[in-house]
Amino acid sequence: MSQKEEVKVDEKLVREIASLARLDLTDEETKTFVPQFQDILKYFSILNELDTENVPPAYLSSANKSVTREDEVEESVPTREFLANAPQAKDDYVIIPRVHIEQ
Repeated sequence: MSQKEEVKVDEKLVREIASLARLDLTDEETKTFVPQFQDILKYFSILNELDTENVPPAYLSSANKSVTREDEVEESVPTREFLANAPQAKDDYVIIPRVHIEQ
């Protein structure tokens, strides 16, 4: 299973990825990310060179164990203190932009 597909990382691709992530990048940030993305893809290409023919698939990283912990009640941040850190608040609620997803 040896697929060699090179992805060309350029400023256009970085801007597209940033747009999908809803990030506004400056030109300088975009230029900074190009070599970083290239490095990330180089690391992934190492995985393509591994022989995984006799390696069984790992469906669960926890080896089918249920990892749970006891619920512990902890003090919460006081409402006024929490709202003081919110960009917008009204009464005891945080105001966020309306989200509308077209289907």
